[in-house]
Amino acid sequence: MKPRYHREITQTALAAHFSPAVLEEVIRANLGQDALRYQFGTHPHFHYDENSFAAADQYLEELRRATLEALSAGKNALLARQSFGRLTHAAQDFYAHSNYVTLWREQNPGAAPEQIAPQLASLTSDSRLRSGRVYYPLELFSFFEPLKPLVQPLLPRDSHAWMNKDDPSRPDFSYAFAAAQKRTLLEFQQILATMDTIQQRQFTGM
Repeated sequence: MKPRYHREITQTALAAHFSPAVLEEVIRANLGQDALRYQFGTHPHFHYDENSFAAADQYLEELRRATLEALSAGKNALLARQSFGRLTHAAQDFYAHSNYVTLWREQNPGAAPEQIAPQLASLTSDSRLRSGRVYYPLELFSFFEPLKPLVQPLLPRDSHAWMNKDDPSRPDFSYAFAAAQKRTLLEFQQILATMDTIQQRQFTGM
């Protein structure tokens, strides 16, 4: 998703659970995942691109572990928040860059965005689950808005340019947004449940 929507999703999902200053640390780490060096090449699992579902799932697990380890060994709350921020970015991109939403809507015709279930095992294990590929070098030009209308028609339908739900101009964006917001809160609740009271306070600043 575009940075403004990563910020909005994270802010909306977590504002009640972090102090404002601490939440900004989480958001900065989330947005940092879109640094240019992480956009292309060897990091598709940072964004659930290129059908990298297994690698991305493993990456999330590593970040969950890093979040807890930062608090238990050395009490580094900032590092814990940064790990969690990167985790939220990748989890949010799952819905923006894959066809999970499309598959869910096929099962739930007419359902509203706020009804979406973010982690249905029947869909995350569905053989039809796909995420967008980035076709180098042509697709790089689609990231520049003035060039996108010229480049997109030349790209395959399984490309990131066609499959993404990164902003409201894209089909099913509202469903991807709602699912990402629910998943962000769920990840927070699950990781908080593994912390003791002192760690929770260090982590959230509350």
